[in-house]
Order: sequence, then C-alpha cells, then structure tokens
Amino acid sequence: MYRASEHRPTQAVVSLENIKHNIKLYQNKKASHQQIYAVVKANAYGHGAIPVAKVALEAGVDGLCVATVDEAIQLRKAGLTNTPILVMGLTLPYGIAEILYYDLTITVSDLSFFEQAFYQLKKNQQENLLKDNQLKFHLKLDTGMSRVGVRTKEEVLAFVEGVKDYSWLDWQGVFTHFATAGGGPLSYIDYQWERWQDLIPYIPDFVSLRHFDNSAMGLHPAIGDHSDIIRLGISMYGLSSRDSVPDNLVTDRQIAAYHLDKDSLRSTNPNSELNLKPAFQLLSELSYVKKVEKGTRISYGASYESPEDEWIGTIPIGYADGWLRAYANIPVLVEGYPCPVLGVINMDQLMIRLPKEFAVGTEVTLIGQDGNYNNHPSLLAHMAGTISYEMLSCISERVPRVYI
Repeated sequence: MYRASEHRPTQAVVSLENIKHNIKLYQNKKASHQQIYAVVKANAYGHGAIPVAKVALEAGVDGLCVATVDEAIQLRKAGLTNTPILVMGLTLPYGIAEILYYDLTITVSDLSFFEQAFYQLKKNQQENLLKDNQLKFHLKLDTGMSRVGVRTKEEVLAFVEGVKDYSWLDWQGVFTHFATAGGGPLSYIDYQWERWQDLIPYIPDFVSLRHFDNSAMGLHPAIGDHSDIIRLGISMYGLSSRDSVPDNLVTDRQIAAYHLDKDSLRSTNPNSELNLKPAFQLLSELSYVKKVEKGTRISYGASYESPEDEWIGTIPIGYADGWLRAYANIPVLVEGYPCPVLGVINMDQLMIRLPKEFAVGTEVTLIGQDGNYNNHPSLLAHMAGTISYEMLSCISERVPRVYI
C-alpha cells in the first residue's frame, strides 16, 4: 500500500494516468471545432482539484470548470494562470474585485449582477480595475433544468439590450444543462434541445461559445457535436454518467454475492461503450482483529449480535471520512474476500466480519479491485441508493490523496 500518513492507513489512491486515458477517449471522439473543459469542481469530484487540473491541462484540455469563485481562486493560486476557468455556479457581486483580479469567467442569469458589481467597485474605490480588465461571463439559459437561467425569448432580448449599458463586459459564451443526459427519460433531451434552438437565435453573433455538453451529451449521436465545449466531468474520472457498470469489471459471481439485479447495473447510456478507467481507489488496513463469542454485541446501539463465534476486524474509516452510515450494506474486500459491515458505521471506524483470522495491517479495499471482486463506485452507488458522483465527492479531506 502507498502510505500517505504514518499515523493512519486510510487513504484514497488516484490514478492520474487513468484520468489522461479517459480524456484521450473524448479527444478522439470530439468534433474538430469542439473544446474540452475539465470539470474539477467539488475537489475534482473528490479526486483532488489541483493535481487533476494540472494533469488534465497536460493532457490537452482547453479550460477548466468549477462551481464557485473560491474553487477558481484556489486553482489560480496553484499557478494555473494561463487557462480559462469557468465558474458555473452563480456568484455574489460583492467579490467582483477578486473575479477581475484572478481573471475568472463567471456565469450570470440576470442584469442585476452587473449593476450591483459596479456599485461594489465604486463603493470600494476600485473602478480602476476596469481600466485594464473586462469581466468575462457566460449567460446561462434554463431550457428545462429549472435551476438558474434565462427562460424566455423576452428575457433573452431584455438581457441583450441591457448589457449594452456596461462597456466593461466581455460576453464570451452562453450555455445550458441537460437534466436527463445522466439519468431520467432520454425523451426530455429532445424537449430541451427544442428550447435551446428556440432561444439561441436571439444571442448576438459575437458571443462565440455556445455549449451544453456534459460527459453524456458529449457522446450524443445527433446533438453532441453542436456544442462548442464538452464539459467533461464524471467520465474524466472513469465512470458512466448513468452509473452503468461495465461487464468486464464486475462478474456474475460478484453480482450474485452482493445480491444485485444484473439488469439494473446495465445502461443504454452512450458513454458505456467507452473503455473508461476508474481513477479512484479507497484503501485502508485492519487496525484490530479479535475473535468474539456467540451473542457478542457490536457497534453503537448494540446494533449487531454475533450468531456464532466469529472473527471481527476493525477498520479506521467512518462517516467523518465520507464513508456514510448508509453504506452499511456494502461489503469491503480483504485479500479477495467480501466482508460485510457489522452494526452501524461509526464516525471514525467500522467493524467487519472476517472469514478467518487476518493480521493487523492487512490491506482493506473499500473502492477498487481486490482479487476477483471489484468494488466499482457505480456498483456501490446502486447498493447505497445513491450515485457515484455523491460517493466520491463526499470522501472528506481528512482522507489523504495519493497520486500515481
């Protein structure tokens, strides 16, 4: 095992080579006019924003996407100064000076942001920032996600007219987000596509970037090529946006052992055809091993009682690390054996049933391959009633990341 700490063995191991591999798959499939922006929000879906952003740029992506201004500033301070960074979430106008100083591209959904931002600069006597800097932004269109964005022709026309009052703007792009590309009825894509086509003619010609592709839409056979940017998120990390599990990674034996419905793990999602390679492993070690007698109570609330004498292992990981209580039905892997969690998961530790005695220090795989079993994130997400995005992004910063 790679050791990130001398004090606690729990760690996430991230394969930067697999991230490069997954980017290459999209580079080989994209249209010649399309750019790829690596989505590194939420600490790069738990993989580590700065290392992932750096390796993505080395692999040839054209820009980066984050959710917040603070995430973008973190990347700039790490030395990523010569690449576009699009902040996809809405931001408050009070931080306009930092947005300009760090040369960030923000998302807006109404004209009031510009009025309030200019007032903030005047209030702080920072109007001089506008002499050498323009505010770069993309307009968000709401075509059916119903989260943020301009929704109607009238709203678009009002926005187009209103931005003329601000000479310090650099309107670079317009975009939307398809709500069901990664899950839900695929027919809804057609509805959103029609909405997009209804609104986009009213965007001025000088707005050069028009985009809607995420990982799934980037491979849509009829629509994907019409987006100027592919915002490459979950597939960059080696996973399907619909959490389909590749046949070659999880065997029928494992599906039976985990009591899963085989058909529920398959998907018609277009990126299931790609040879994506997961980049994330979550590893730990047995910190304590003991044999207990029949009737022994285990974990908080005495939530488990041993039906017979059995070997019990303790692992130093819990819900404060992002291994949530809802994951109590997910076996972990010890030397190729799937071992069930016993009782409730604690804040910092959990207990498992071992098939036999193992030494303290034996490696434990929570996410990743061990022998004939693969705790693939998408498979585990099915078991926990969630999605792989959530599982990975919830792994807390207390868990060190090791990069290989």
